[in-house]
Amino acid sequence: MSPEYLAGFFDGEGTFYIGKQYKNGKIYPKAQVILSQSGFEGLLLLEEIQKKFNGTIYQHLKAGEHKATKPAYKLYWNKEEAIKLCEILIPYLKLKKQAAEDVLAYLTRNQ
Repeated sequence: MSPEYLAGFFDGEGTFYIGKQYKNGKIYPKAQVILSQSGFEGLLLLEEIQKKFNGTIYQHLKAGEHKATKPAYKLYWNKEEAIKLCEILIPYLKLKKQAAEDVLAYLTRNQ
């Protein structure tokens, strides 16, 4: 799987997000890089992406939960992995390039 393919997939299906996280009554900034897919085929695709670009997969929803007809999975990257992934994808992103640049700037702000 090429970085160009993954960038196109992220433009359509991925999330580069900077938001807020509430923990112990306090608000903390939070950055996320996530891909979500449903069903067995979606899980296989996330596993293929994970083999080349790292990250962690977890089941987000089970079939029948919150009106989901199929199980749903998320592939997310920790801080170090997300920095590397953004650096790889930014040259190829079209729709979400600015969002990826913003996440990268946020994640590397103290380095």
